[in-house]
Amino acid sequence: MRDSMNVPIFVALRASEPLLEHAVRAYLESCPHFKLVPNEVLPGADVSVLLVDMMDDDWLKVLRHDAQRTADVPVPLVVMADQITETQLTLAVEYGLTRFVHRSSSSLEELVEAIVEASAGNCHVPDDLVSHLITELGRLQRRQNVTTLSRETGTSVREMEVLRMLAEGMNSFEIAQAMSYSERTVKGVIQDVMKRWKVRNRTEAVAYAIRAGII
Repeated sequence: MRDSMNVPIFVALRASEPLLEHAVRAYLESCPHFKLVPNEVLPGADVSVLLVDMMDDDWLKVLRHDAQRTADVPVPLVVMADQITETQLTLAVEYGLTRFVHRSSSSLEELVEAIVEASAGNCHVPDDLVSHLITELGRLQRRQNVTTLSRETGTSVREMEVLRMLAEGMNSFEIAQAMSYSERTVKGVIQDVMKRWKVRNRTEAVAYAIRAGII
């Protein structure tokens, strides 16, 4: 590992609280294998560290901006936080997250270990967040697939969802409840599909959709 070879690790540090940033910066500066660098020269850092209580949209914008600045030479990102949603976690990974550390249950020594591991190119997300990440990535992939299929078949995403629920045996009222539409809207969607495909009833519409690979 880098620290065993006495090669300094250049770290760019940010925190949501000034006192927290001051304390962690002092601790890292006391470690001989770390060199703190200003965030203005982030492309020259080996690791970027973000310490927050709760991830929010403002911090995600900062991470996105950092990722754009370092697009040519990506800088591994270590996030230490307590609260992060599935979507935020997925975006953070997209913006360079390689290590996540739970703030309330982790020590500064564990943060140091995460920085060293990140600088070595090692990735790790805690087990309790892995399933969330997989779920969100799967949702995004399905949404992308649905969008692509909608474009290729000329069937709207709403129509595809209604047809899928019809295929599962749901009636107009149940579909309306699930999609937060009026029953009249759902019936209108079904009628439009039947007219466009020149089928006589809902069963034929579902069969057509299945054969065409729409659902």
